[in-house]
Order: sequence, then structure tokens, then C-alpha cells
Amino acid sequence: MMTTQIGRVAAAGLWLGVLGCGAPEDKAGEDDTGGADSGGADGKDSGPTLRALATPSGDCPDLSASGGFTMTSAGVERAGTVVVPEAPEGPLKLMFFLHGLMDPGSTPDPTGAMVRGLALQQVANENNALIVLPQSGIMELFGFRFFLWDLVVETDGDLVLFDDLRACAAEQHELDLPATSAFGFSGGALFTTVLIRERGDAFAAAVEASGGADISVPIWTTPGAAYGSPPAPLPTLLMSGGEADVWPDPSLTVVDFTAATDTLEGKLVTDGHTVVRCRHSSGHTLPQRGYQLALEWAFGHRFGEESPWVDGPGEDADWCAAGSASPAAPAR
Repeated sequence: MMTTQIGRVAAAGLWLGVLGCGAPEDKAGEDDTGGADSGGADGKDSGPTLRALATPSGDCPDLSASGGFTMTSAGVERAGTVVVPEAPEGPLKLMFFLHGLMDPGSTPDPTGAMVRGLALQQVANENNALIVLPQSGIMELFGFRFFLWDLVVETDGDLVLFDDLRACAAEQHELDLPATSAFGFSGGALFTTVLIRERGDAFAAAVEASGGADISVPIWTTPGAAYGSPPAPLPTLLMSGGEADVWPDPSLTVVDFTAATDTLEGKLVTDGHTVVRCRHSSGHTLPQRGYQLALEWAFGHRFGEESPWVDGPGEDADWCAAGSASPAAPAR
């Protein structure tokens, strides 16, 4: 699927970006969709409960057709892009795609760039999925300005934005909410770590390509993308690109994404979550085979159900293996 477009993007280094940003305190939702785990009427554990839909913090944007949107969330103007299947059939799966670090001077519309570069309209059509791409804020670090998620949890704005978009999407579309996934690359993957920590009971599955947990950046006093176990079982696909999977470059490594992914893998496995770990040798990028596997993972799970890949993805992806607290999957 999408071999030509994906190949172009991969060959170009999948300029998706790098870092990402934080997570604030949990906010209770208001709806009949469910909240935290709860026992059944007989007092026995009835399994995980899907997170309740929140009440939007402002007016919902129009998400009825593919295209960019703006909205006010937590009192701040935010932007993003939504991709709607051209011929929807019944309830739609829901994916949140989190972009990485990008220069607002050269890429002023990071979510639109992702839609075009990753052929996400075709992905939405083929998977009967609504794809929501929120846009991060703009931050300054080391004298540069870039789109970057709040990894160190200075405010709860990015989490409220997720809550708002999930609720607004459910208002405007018939959704299969138990088939919701998160997919992040680089900085967006690091923010996915924040999302699964704070909103993990909203997702059936998560994908992180060049992400991880507990990163140290010299100007931060606390770790970025700090780990916390998701509040419900969460099958997670983790990818990293070997020794060259670093930011900004191997001669001055601020973030080692392979090491950060090792950290996240070990902690998720220790906490009992299903993990598949994939290792490639292409550096800080997402190769074509990785992108295809990521889509299969994202759209192949349902909340509360055992992962079809609990024992790994099989021979078709022999560069991947079921997660272990001591990662040993072969580099490819």
C-alpha cells in the first residue's frame, strides 16, 4: 500500500522532525463512554473501561471534511488537519497522528505536510479511518524556533487539545472509539509517551517511531517524556534506527532515540503491556517497511482485546520481536 509515496518520503529522510512535548494532570471526562477501570455489578473486575469523552473546552471546529482547521482549546488558538474517508462505511476508526519537530519558517503547516508526504488521504480511505493531526505549539530551544510538543508538562494545553479533538470528532462522526490509536514520529513519538501515560485508556494501540521515555535535555530540570504506566493495557509498537538515531546529529547528541526507546520498552514490559520492538539501521527516519507495519499495528487492535501480535509480528517482519526488558532484537 502506498509504496511509491512512502518510498519517496523514506528516501528523503522522512523529514518528520525530532523532539516533542509534555503532559499535565488528568482531567475527568463527562460522558457515558466510561472512565477509569471499574468492577462489574457483582464486584468482580470486568476489565478495562474506555476513557470517557470530555466536554470540549471551546467551540468545536468543523471536522466534517478533509482539510485544515483552527479552534480555541484551553483558551488558546490551535490548529491542525483532519482527514476523512472519501466514502465512509459505518463507524470510523480513529487515529491521532503526532508530528515531530519542524521549522515554522520552512514548514509553516506541519500537519498538512504530513498528510501530503504520508499519503494519509489514501490511508484513511483504505482503513475507513478518521485521522486527526493536531499541531503543536512553537517553542524556542538552543536559539532556534520550532514546532514542539510540551514534553516537560509546563501546562495541560496539549492534553486538553487531545481531549477536545476526541470529543469533537465523536460529535461529528460515527466513530468506533474502541479502535482508536496514537501514532507519533520523533518529537511526536515522545509526546505519544506523554499521551499514553495520561490518556492511555483512550487507545487500543500506540506506535512510536524514534521516540522513547525519560530523555534529558540540558536546559530542562526534569526529564522530558517521563514514563508512567498507561492506565489500561496498551499494545505498543516501538521502532528505532540504530546508532545514528539521534538529535541533532551523532557529533553532538542531545537525544539518543535508540536508548530512549530501550528505556520505554523495558518499563512497558515490566508493567505488563504488550510490546513489539523493531530495529532498523536507517537512523532518524521511518523506512517504508516500518511505515507499513505501523499502519497495520495502529488499525489492527481494539481496546481491551489481546493483541494479535502478542508473540511478535512473524517472519514477514524478522527485524522485529516481542518486547523484552533486556532488548535483544537484531539490528537490520
